[in-house]
Amino acid sequence: MRGGWARGAAVAGLLLAASAVAGCDDGGDGDGGDGGVFGLPTSGASASGDGGGAAVGGVVSGPPLLLLPVTREDPGPCPSGATDAYTDTQTEQPSATGQAAQWCLHVDPDAGMTVRRTKSVKASLDQQYSQGFIVDIDLDSADAARFGELTGKVAQRQSPQNRIAMVRGGKLLSAPSVLSAITGGDVRISGSFDRDKAEQLARDLGGG
Repeated sequence: MRGGWARGAAVAGLLLAASAVAGCDDGGDGDGGDGGVFGLPTSGASASGDGGGAAVGGVVSGPPLLLLPVTREDPGPCPSGATDAYTDTQTEQPSATGQAAQWCLHVDPDAGMTVRRTKSVKASLDQQYSQGFIVDIDLDSADAARFGELTGKVAQRQSPQNRIAMVRGGKLLSAPSVLSAITGGDVRISGSFDRDKAEQLARDLGGG
C-alpha cells in the first residue's frame, strides 16, 4: 500500500512529520514523528545509494503496530491517566513561547487496525520532491486491503479526523494525514524528515 497522509508541511499518501511524541495511553511515552502525510510512492521517486538505510521487514518484533483514526485533538499534553489518547509533540512547529507545541490526540481503537507483519520498511532520500527523507512501507495483501478501506474512510474527513495515529507499545510514533485512499500495500510517509529521524521511524515501524 503506497499512499500518503500529512500534517502541516508534509503531503502525500501516508506521511509523517518528524517530532517527539509521548503516548498517554497505558502511561507510555517516547520519541517519534508528529504529523506528515500518507501517500503512494511515485515511480522513480525513491533515492538510491546514500539515500537511507537498509529495508527491514517480516514479523514485527515486540508489540504490534496499531493504526488508529484520530477523532479529535485538544491543545496541550494529554491528562495523566487518559485512555485512547496520545500526546503529539510538534518539535518542528514551536509554540509562541518557543517551546515545542503539544496536542492531545484522541483515537478510536475500534475503528483502527493491527499490523503484525510487514514485507519491508525503508528510509530513503526524497529525490523527486526534495522534501528531505521519506519512509516507505510495504504491507502484505491482507493488511493492504484493510488499510485501503481505512484510509478511504479517513481521507473523506476534515482535519484532524483525517489523521491516523501510528502506535506501538503505547507510544505514538507518528500521526500522518490521509489525502486519499491508499491501496495496493505500498505506503509512503513524508514530512521533511532528516536521515536520523527517518531511519529511526523505519526501525520503530518495522521492528528491526
